[in-house]
Amino acid sequence: MGAPLRILAVDNEPSVTLSLRFVFAGPRYEVTCVESGVAALARLDDSSKHYDVMIVDQKMPHLTGSELVRALRERGDNGKIIVVSAHLSSEIREAYERMDVHDIFSKPFNIADLRSAVDRLAA
Repeated sequence: MGAPLRILAVDNEPSVTLSLRFVFAGPRYEVTCVESGVAALARLDDSSKHYDVMIVDQKMPHLTGSELVRALRERGDNGKIIVVSAHLSSEIREAYERMDVHDIFSKPFNIADLRSAVDRLAA
């Protein structure tokens, strides 16, 4: 078995991050959870660690998911991003697609589909 897939989960709802920790429990995955887009940028700036996939919520205080992804893309970060949110208008979906987000899931999401998307992107 190789190194675990490193996932950065960004969501301000503790119940969601707890669910993601459960979904990706085990030696195959290593999940780091942060509560905001601001915290995600700080984690990425301060970390020498690489994340294989980011899972991002849309509706968060201070910095929305789309603002976070825009900031990452402007910095030249072309990392693999999955959006998981209950707040996805057609305009927001289109904005994410223009920023090369790899997958978009509406909450509630299918656990098997999300895990499959992470595995596919990290391959």
